[in-house]
Amino acid sequence: MDADHPLHVRADDTAPPDDHLVAELTKLLDSVTGLEAMAERMALLADPRRLRILFCVHAHPGVRSSDIARAIGASDSTASHALALLREAGWVRPRRAGREVRYELADGFAHSLLHDLGSDHLPGIHHHEHAPET
Repeated sequence: MDADHPLHVRADDTAPPDDHLVAELTKLLDSVTGLEAMAERMALLADPRRLRILFCVHAHPGVRSSDIARAIGASDSTASHALALLREAGWVRPRRAGREVRYELADGFAHSLLHDLGSDHLPGIHHHEHAPET
């Protein structure tokens, strides 16, 4: 976004009076539910290790925690602890495959956000709606 071309513009050039603007913003914020929980969830992304883990899970859904640990250069216990925090916050979900636990993103919000942050999929990983015809 640049200053000459903002993402959003007012429909007209007249700005509302300050008191009216503050009242409208307050009303908007009061209508938002779960703002504190959302902030807590997003705070987990401030840690580079947890963000790397999410990039790994996004790049290859179904990755094992031990493979994540090796990819990010962490111990298995460190990766497991970070995955537990991400699981509690609703970023990832475990999927048991026999004796192994594999991880995938918990929802479409996480998936879309990771794309917006620049994460990509490994070769051979496709979205369901973009999967090659068989």
